[in-house]
Amino acid sequence: MTVNAEERPVLLSLDGRGFYVIHYSAIPENEFTRIRFDLADPNTGEGGSAEAVVDPRLVEALNSHSKGHDKGRAFLIWIDTRSNEVRWQQRKIGGLKFPPGVS
Repeated sequence: MTVNAEERPVLLSLDGRGFYVIHYSAIPENEFTRIRFDLADPNTGEGGSAEAVVDPRLVEALNSHSKGHDKGRAFLIWIDTRSNEVRWQQRKIGGLKFPPGVS
């Protein structure tokens, strides 16, 4: 699914480094889900990707956020590979501006 960063941004912190999520796709695997993120570095504008095996509830929440009508909220994901921890939440945003080309 392609993310509309102006209306409902998705932000990913991977081991403490922040990225904008441009697009994501998910494939169920037994009791977990493999998710792939296409990313943009907000500091350099460079692109990249990341993959993780996560709780399927993350994908459900992410899909709900992306398809929702509640503009002005950001979906935040934290992945810490050292502790094998994935957390997420939705937060209200105000005045958040995105660099050109990130939408």
